[in-house]
Amino acid sequence: MSYKSIIYFTGIFLLMLTASSCNKEKQVPIPYVYVNYTVYLNNPSNNNLRVPGSYLLLPNEGNEGIILYRRTLGETDDFVALDLTCPNEPLGTCKVAVDSTGFYLVCPCCGSKFSIWDGMVAKGPARWPLKEYTTSLTISTVRIYN
Repeated sequence: MSYKSIIYFTGIFLLMLTASSCNKEKQVPIPYVYVNYTVYLNNPSNNNLRVPGSYLLLPNEGNEGIILYRRTLGETDDFVALDLTCPNEPLGTCKVAVDSTGFYLVCPCCGSKFSIWDGMVAKGPARWPLKEYTTSLTISTVRIYN
């Protein structure tokens, strides 16, 4: 084996090792639950979702419930759906809730704080973000699924 081959394979090995370690931190330890839910934006009970910065709580979806948050308005309507289960207590019954500012989701058990914008950890001890579900907008419906 030549010197160049050894360097090549060593580089590949280090790249794979780095990629796998980064991937571990992004894995959310929340149990898998099948989700396929549709929110009808024309329904009067969902009128608040017409405004960016508003949200809808779906207590019977996901693990401990799901929050659907509207980030933007316009040609690229942007929603995010986050599981309300705290990733620091994934098998417990710790359910995050919107704080008084409306910008964060806070766990009452461990005190972790997450951004409502994308579910990322704003304050520990949680190491993982909130579990995010896929959303798709079609005319006046938002589908939440995994």
